[in-house]
Amino acid sequence: MIRLIAKEDIQRVNELYFALFKLTAETEPYYHKPTYQNEDFLKSVIEQQNGFIGYVYEKDDLIIGFVIAQLQTSPPYDCFKQLNSVYLMDIVVDEHYRGHGVGAKLINKIKDWGHEHQVDYLELSVLAKNEKAYQLYLREGFVPYNISMRSKLK
Repeated sequence: MIRLIAKEDIQRVNELYFALFKLTAETEPYYHKPTYQNEDFLKSVIEQQNGFIGYVYEKDDLIIGFVIAQLQTSPPYDCFKQLNSVYLMDIVVDEHYRGHGVGAKLINKIKDWGHEHQVDYLELSVLAKNEKAYQLYLREGFVPYNISMRSKLK
């Protein structure tokens, strides 16, 4: 079952966040560190402030995944068409439930929410080394748009 994230979900969502941040720290140790998500941020998502929305995926009374997204508008520059989008900030599925369609269902929930808000597109960022997530996003209709690159200086 997919439902809106609630205050009583913060602890479990933060456990899943820690697993995500641990994985990103293992993948990119120079840039990331394992930690929990800021609870004030999670409360703002629950209260749907600043265009945020969050959903959890529950199975047998256990939250096994979540997704957080935000409504956004193109920057006010002449070179950009004024479009509205949903930015998929974070999606996490418990490692024991990956590969069972949970991520796809959460993405589809955000797509539905985007349609309700008449957005033009859905956008996200993924670490280049996160091949499993990258493949999920390709299967769900995402295409590479912009490549961000870095050069470590120290």
